Amino acid sequence: MGIIDFPDPGAIFNSFKTGAMEREAFNAILSAMYSSYISGLWAEGCGKWALWSGAGQGLKDAATATYLSLRELERKGFLTLTIPSDILKPENLSRFQTEEVTK
Repeated sequence: MGIIDFPDPGAIFNSFKTGAMEREAFNAILSAMYSSYISGLWAEGCGKWALWSGAGQGLKDAATATYLSLRELERKGFLTLTIPSDILKPENLSRFQTEEVTK
C-alpha cells in the first residue's frame, strides 16, 4: 500500500457492473476523477513553468478538449463536471470544433 492510492477505474467499473455500487456513487466517483483531471491540466497550463517552457497553451487545450469530449455525458446526466470557469470563456471555446461521425 502506497502513501496515496488512487482508485482503479477498471475495478470501479466491474463493481458497478456486478451491482456492488449504486449508479449514483459510480457517477459521482467518475465525475470527481474527470473534474480533477481537467482542473489539474488547466492549472498546470496556467503555471509559470508551463508558460515559460511553452507547454502552457497545450495543457490548457488538452483540458478544454477533454471537457468538450465529456460534455455530452454531462448533458445526459451521467457526469457532473466541475471545471474552472476560464475554460468556458467564449475566446477559449471558439478555437475548438466538435464533429460527430456516424456510420
